[in-house]
Amino acid sequence: MKGIQNTSTENFSTIIGNNKYFIVPKFQRDYSWDKEQWDDLWQDLLDMRAGDDEHYMGYLVLQTKDDKEYRIIDGQQRFTTITLIILAAIKAIQKLVEKGVEEEDNKKRAEHFMHTFVGKEDPVTLVYDNILRLNRNNDGYYRDYIVPLRDLPVRGLNNSERLMRNAFEHYEKKMQLMNASGKEYAELIQDISEKLYFTTITVSDELNAFKVFETLNARGVQLSSSDLLKNYLFSLVDDRTNHNSHIELLEEKWSKLTYNIKAEKLPEFLRYYWNVSHRSIRANALFKTIQKEIKNDREVFALLADLQRYSDVYMALMQKNDELWEDDEVKNCVGLLNLFRLKQPYSLLMAAKLNLSAQEFKKLFKVVLAICFRYNVICDKNPNDQEIPFNNLAIYICDNKSLDLSLLDKLYVSDDEFERSFADKSFSYNSNNAKIIRYILGQIEKGKGNREVRFDEEEASIEHILPQHYDEKWCVEEDVASRVVNRLGNMCLLEKKKNTDLQDAPFSEKVKTYAQSVYWSAKEVAENYGEWDDGTIIKRQKNIARLAKSLWKWQH
Repeated sequence: MKGIQNTSTENFSTIIGNNKYFIVPKFQRDYSWDKEQWDDLWQDLLDMRAGDDEHYMGYLVLQTKDDKEYRIIDGQQRFTTITLIILAAIKAIQKLVEKGVEEEDNKKRAEHFMHTFVGKEDPVTLVYDNILRLNRNNDGYYRDYIVPLRDLPVRGLNNSERLMRNAFEHYEKKMQLMNASGKEYAELIQDISEKLYFTTITVSDELNAFKVFETLNARGVQLSSSDLLKNYLFSLVDDRTNHNSHIELLEEKWSKLTYNIKAEKLPEFLRYYWNVSHRSIRANALFKTIQKEIKNDREVFALLADLQRYSDVYMALMQKNDELWEDDEVKNCVGLLNLFRLKQPYSLLMAAKLNLSAQEFKKLFKVVLAICFRYNVICDKNPNDQEIPFNNLAIYICDNKSLDLSLLDKLYVSDDEFERSFADKSFSYNSNNAKIIRYILGQIEKGKGNREVRFDEEEASIEHILPQHYDEKWCVEEDVASRVVNRLGNMCLLEKKKNTDLQDAPFSEKVKTYAQSVYWSAKEVAENYGEWDDGTIIKRQKNIARLAKSLWKWQH
């Protein structure tokens, strides 16, 4: 690959020798390995020593300009953890010195390994000139506490410092369980340094480093698209500006973004953000695509400012009571977006919120929900096919600051297809589907009975006319009942107390209660049906489907 200076397979001792320094860039992720990975590495070491074999540790991607200082682009988790194991073994040797066990020999061993694998102590400041220098969140703790092998503080630690402390103590306990001599601890360190092999890929600049990094799946924790993007953006600002305040400002802006968008949601948000104004891309192409467009520190800060703006909308789309929403109709739309578990319209709605008037945004939101109710909720069509039309309209809105709903025409399910699908629709009963059923019956109630029913209004309970639990007194075979009991034609709204009182009463008793209900869908059953079986359920649902066709209609 262009830009690679050298590729070789070397043991840890060769990599770390010859007065080289290894630096974890300040923008790299913090130390993040946990007990599972510590144990895996320790078991690898035991197996290696038991079989007198070598052990391959994967790739180590380094960047250097002078062959003296090497930035670790990939492999810092493994590199750091190996160093922690060596430090734990050195501490075990030092404890033998303190006990007077082979005092002179063990003192020499400890000093030799500290100089070789950790760093040299300045005789004036008593601070080690460390071979490994971690990022800004980890280096102070590593330098001031772990390397000098002092007592490790417990309080006031950030998460990665706590992980480093726990990792060191984890290996310190392994050393105690070995109950070895100074010579045996020295042999362990020697085995680690000489029998652990990496394939090192050395590159000349960070762009080539990231190209290499993307193609490798080393033993370390895999980075997401957002981690890759963070590293890339920070590298542009870190290396291409002489202003220290720029990197600090970038850190502030990135922290604000990640506070607003929680870490686990950030990769998803980045893709929705990019698809607001660019042709739709898949998640695995996101980093490469952004990398091609963002080339300097000015573009980095412009991107961060834009991300912050859109992040507010993205998060608000997940919560109808977010302070961003002042209009009650929009709040209801957000509630339905989440009730239907729709993510496909996110980029479009983000674009509309920041580029259209409040009235146009609300109009679009209602149209999107009408389309998605037909397309997603009732017809169960492939949601992936919605992405391009939504993306096309999002780009149109960003470019023109206006709305062209004709770009969504192909997503609108025809009346005939919608009516057929609605007539056959069943909902397995769970908490989310119960709200969807209440929403559907509530819209029918509003259309026929002029009564407002919210989907989260539990007073309007869902009554299964044919009971959910099979009862022989109903004139329906059990296998037939199982097929029709969850159809919309078998449901109506009923006051919660009336529903509880009915329990599994026969149909002849139920209709008396239905007749006294305030809900149109219950009274309609009492007025129009003298018996209840699978044929009745299917017939009633067809009638409701014809009504639904006019209730969930979009015209432009």
